[in-house]
Amino acid sequence: MDILQQDLTGFIVLSVLGLRHGLDPDHITVIDSYTYRLHLHKSKWTRWVGTLFTFGHGIMVTAIALFLCILKNNFEIPPVLDLVVEWLSSVMLLLMGISNLINLSRKDNTTVSGFRKRLLPKVFDNSLNPFTVILTGIIFGFIFDTSSQIAAFGYAVSVSNQWVYAIMGGIVFSLGLIATGTCDSLLLSKLLKTFDQKKIQRHRFKLNVLITIMCFAIPLYKIASTWNESLELSDFQNNIVGLVFISIIISLYAELYLRHRYAKAETVIVSEQVRAED
Repeated sequence: MDILQQDLTGFIVLSVLGLRHGLDPDHITVIDSYTYRLHLHKSKWTRWVGTLFTFGHGIMVTAIALFLCILKNNFEIPPVLDLVVEWLSSVMLLLMGISNLINLSRKDNTTVSGFRKRLLPKVFDNSLNPFTVILTGIIFGFIFDTSSQIAAFGYAVSVSNQWVYAIMGGIVFSLGLIATGTCDSLLLSKLLKTFDQKKIQRHRFKLNVLITIMCFAIPLYKIASTWNESLELSDFQNNIVGLVFISIIISLYAELYLRHRYAKAETVIVSEQVRAED
């Protein structure tokens, strides 16, 4: 219980990093591609592609976080390296923010890197099922592919020496990752019926803008509070800020869902009017 009270802010940051990691172009590309393919085969797993992929990815992320924590506890780490690990996540968040700004200015940034694509067995092209989707997520988890994942590892091993915290941190990061992946495949599977993909693109843009702001805000706050301790927020204030941020993210998903429901209802009304006229 003490861990939760002391490090709630850290868990909120990890969940944000997980949400951001779920928006990485490579992940979106794989999830969307698998969702399309299963949709064509009318598979009941179409809507859960994001959940399966990110579940497998989360398993590997948590395992690596635990391994790094055990490594840290069993080997003496020089003070300089400890300092580097402490600030690594903040540096990575800044780099992530810059990367997000560049990606937001591009029209198409959803391409899978050739290296990771070659890691996927060719059999996946012919046989696609829940197991292969999970396995794909695990394979992606082997690679330190983005700054958000590196930042998550930094938080997981630097805040506490307890292996329990590393596991909890990995799980929280994975929950954020799973939330984004699940929403992506759920929404895409629904919108495939109307072929209106612009709604999802606008939603991703809004979410990326919000997370980009946080990518700059978190490390800048750390720098400012380190320079001037009077600027440091209390645990309660930190938790409020984190909860407000997560609430905004949830509201974005709710807005997209309500827009889809409204458009669907409007289509039904128009269809009924056409039938009545006939």
